[in-house]
Amino acid sequence: MSREGYDREEYAQRAKEREQAEYEKRQMGGRVAMKEDAVEVSARQSRLDIYEGLNKVTLVPAGASIGKRGKGAGFYCEVCNLTFKDSIQYTDHINSKQHLYASGQKEQTSRATLEDVRKRLQYLKKKKEQEQKENSTEFDINKRIEQRRKFEEEEQRARRERRAKRKKKNRDQSSPVETDDQITQMMGISGFGSTKH
Repeated sequence: MSREGYDREEYAQRAKEREQAEYEKRQMGGRVAMKEDAVEVSARQSRLDIYEGLNKVTLVPAGASIGKRGKGAGFYCEVCNLTFKDSIQYTDHINSKQHLYASGQKEQTSRATLEDVRKRLQYLKKKKEQEQKENSTEFDINKRIEQRRKFEEEEQRARRERRAKRKKKNRDQSSPVETDDQITQMMGISGFGSTKH
């Protein structure tokens, strides 16, 4: 193979040989062969709920505090029948080869095809454009001035109405007070015993 030429068939043959070697290496690894219906490892779709047993009382056997086998106090993995004392050990276990094998998942991920990469790039591009639209800081000064003018007009109108109501209320209250003053003067009452007039 030289730098000048690129032989697709040769590289396809090399890839097949490499995959076959990896497969044989896994077979000789001492473990039982992987099931045919095993699924490939994929990203978690939801968060790992480590707080599901928080503030709950659980009865555990007397010897549960010794070792990790079986259900005990702590974080319990039902697939592997193991108990972990803290959340870091538990999350490490969930991502370990032992757990993946026990839950029927392949350790290897599938190779991304060119089409998969293109789809992912298009998705990320659309997502970025949408975020930019949502967070856009385009500023239309004329629109902002118009909104402010309408707001000030509305506020001024409300102020005028309040002032008119206040004046009307003062007029209504002031006229009966004057008649009361006239009546008290006719009766000769000038105040409540004070000498000031």
